[in-house]
Amino acid sequence: MPENKQKTCTEIRRVLMRQCAGLGIPASGIFELTPRCNLRCRMCYVRMTEEEMCSVGHELTADEWLSLGRQAAAAGMVFLLITGGEPTIRSDFPEIYEGLSKLGLSVSINTNGTHLTTAVREVFHRMPPASVNVTLYGVCREDYAALCGNPDAFDAVCKGLDWLLSEGILVHLNTTIVPANHEKWREIEAFAAARGLELRMTTYCFPPTRKELCARTDGIPFERLSPEDAAHLTLDDIRYREGDTAVLRHAADMDTPGALTDDCVLPEEVREGNAVGCMAGSAQFWMTWDGRMTPCGMLSSPVAYPDDGNGNFDAAEFPAAWEALKKETAALRLCPDCVACPERHTCMNCAAVTVTETGCFDGRPDYMCRLNRAYRSYLSEMAAQISGEKMKNR
Repeated sequence: MPENKQKTCTEIRRVLMRQCAGLGIPASGIFELTPRCNLRCRMCYVRMTEEEMCSVGHELTADEWLSLGRQAAAAGMVFLLITGGEPTIRSDFPEIYEGLSKLGLSVSINTNGTHLTTAVREVFHRMPPASVNVTLYGVCREDYAALCGNPDAFDAVCKGLDWLLSEGILVHLNTTIVPANHEKWREIEAFAAARGLELRMTTYCFPPTRKELCARTDGIPFERLSPEDAAHLTLDDIRYREGDTAVLRHAADMDTPGALTDDCVLPEEVREGNAVGCMAGSAQFWMTWDGRMTPCGMLSSPVAYPDDGNGNFDAAEFPAAWEALKKETAALRLCPDCVACPERHTCMNCAAVTVTETGCFDGRPDYMCRLNRAYRSYLSEMAAQISGEKMKNR
């Protein structure tokens, strides 16, 4: 898709989502088809083995997902993201994807790109998704062995990317930086640039509270960057990709309301008090693999259940579950200190960050406070350095 056309589509989505947030319409949904995955990534917040999954519940069937899709579309859902786990490892993924696509939804896929089977390729060829978001963890087999427990996955993701690009499917490349691949970030940038792909780099990892609830037994330690390293890498990445002018712009906008806003942020006129400031629970919902509706995939509460009253999943109860979720989300209040903080305009804190970092919605997340302080300090230093260099070169 040409860059200007993609920007137009993004802006249309932004406007539509903000209008729907004001009206309480569930315009965007995320369907988490499975917690299972063929990789074992250190930072994963949801992955479960087959045995672990079966010990706590069961995945919704293809018919249940399709029924849910029809109910959500009738309630106003336009945008759908299919995710996991790794959604393509479900043998019925092509059936689910095709059925949901036929509802007229804009369907995107989150995938690690290693399991694009013949059946998946065939349905994508006939009915291309709006976009495929592929997560890249490194640039060689050794990187994937260290971070994902599977060296062969690197070759598989390269083949998957080559096929998607040959089909003309819009691909976004995502990466999460942790200590194991911290030194590889420029190589990952170069990998994306060589293929003409946009790279979205994540330097913040949520504490894996959902993983801890699953009583995992695989012994994979959770590792993430220090707040200071995350802040430095965020700015180094901005300068590397966008140049000195972007750094100076960020510095000039540091104390401007909305300096770090994106598509997920609610407009001021929709917010009240210290309420949740994103689209979660006002225009967006997340359906877990076992049929629970939450505002966001990082949260286990508030939660609503589209069921028949006897604990059995019933997609026909989607409207009632959505209304209940909206009400509970609207009642949440965040930390007053965070809302009143003079440095909030550059802070990436949100309801999900707060509750996963502190265990409650009105807590003060020290990790994010440290990250924001380091970001602002390093941004000021970098901008001053750039300005000094420009003065010398005059």
